[in-house]
Amino acid sequence: MLTDAEWALDFFREGVVLVRGMPGAGKTLLVARAVSGFGNVAWFTFYETGDRLARYLTSVGLRPPAHVFDLVSVREKAPVEFIVEKVLELKPDAVVVDGLSALAAEGERELVHAIFYHGISRERPVILIKEGVETTPVDYVADTIIEVEHRLLEGGGSIRNVKILKARGRAVRYVSLPYVITEEGPVVITPREEGRPSPVKRIPTGLTEVDSALGGGWLEGSFVAVVGPPDGLASKLMAVSMGWLAMQGYKILYSYHKPTASFIKTAENLGFDTSRIDWRFSSPSRAKSSCWWYEMFSLAARGGYDGVVFDQMELLGGEVVYLLEGVAAVCGAGRCPLVAFVFNSYRTWREAGDKIAALMDYILVLKRRRIILHTPDKLQLHIFNWGLDEMGRPEFYDLFHKGSSD
Repeated sequence: MLTDAEWALDFFREGVVLVRGMPGAGKTLLVARAVSGFGNVAWFTFYETGDRLARYLTSVGLRPPAHVFDLVSVREKAPVEFIVEKVLELKPDAVVVDGLSALAAEGERELVHAIFYHGISRERPVILIKEGVETTPVDYVADTIIEVEHRLLEGGGSIRNVKILKARGRAVRYVSLPYVITEEGPVVITPREEGRPSPVKRIPTGLTEVDSALGGGWLEGSFVAVVGPPDGLASKLMAVSMGWLAMQGYKILYSYHKPTASFIKTAENLGFDTSRIDWRFSSPSRAKSSCWWYEMFSLAARGGYDGVVFDQMELLGGEVVYLLEGVAAVCGAGRCPLVAFVFNSYRTWREAGDKIAALMDYILVLKRRRIILHTPDKLQLHIFNWGLDEMGRPEFYDLFHKGSSD
């Protein structure tokens, strides 16, 4: 995976870079993170005093620029003249102008072309921050255009993406990248450079007949979707499976969104020690944020978990599609041996459609007394009949294969 520093060098290393987006999208933080790799930065702004900007960046774990100038307080000279004078005096490694719209109310193209493109950017990168996403003359002059998209979801959640719209002289490999703002600072999540390794290990489900059909269990590194009816049967099955794994020594992180989780009690009543599982309750509103997903996967990576379960996905509503579209990138190939998503709603799964299904390696659907299992290594579906044994535990039988066309 590219580090933030490598990402910064890739897109902020030379020429005129335009960063645009709506207010609150995170443009300032993104640029501050990118230029933190330069030692001597001159930052010109219409919006902050040097002290306020320094406090703001420090609060999110970023080093303030070496020189910050408030252009509003420049009285004796025109802002452009002031910028040129300070650049000649300080000879910075990079120049940032936060507030292009205020600087170039008229004659934007001529200003950017003459002063920044043919002048200052000859010896160091110039990063221009602009409010809004509309195309203006500077877009045609800039060598690189980066747009920060901030989508607000119902219930207070949000998703941010960084879009590379233009990169003159460089092949644009990644068009859109997840972007999260954490307590440790902003992070642009870039895909791993290496291909996903072929899995060789399997993680058992704890369900004997299912493991037998799978050749020992889920392939390590897989995404699994478990879909069931609104009564929570899918959650109960996963709690039983993860309870069994935990008792075998596997380390499990289990996230859910209802304060009362009856499926935990079900697993306990069936004799599984649920205290071995790391249960994490989060409100649906928190989970409707790409930052929350990043935090969960970071926790899984730091903690060395063998499996992560995200239960009660139906509570995320229609936003689940937008969230899961970025989950694969946030998680990263091989970051966790097993990631499972549990839907206690056929409707939510159906409405999500192929956008979610295409992300999954395995799909397990519970319908009445049957389990239908889609696997990556066989064209045929696995279908199980199942019931409860004398202790109330799920028992599977009459395994047979069905053609995928049915």
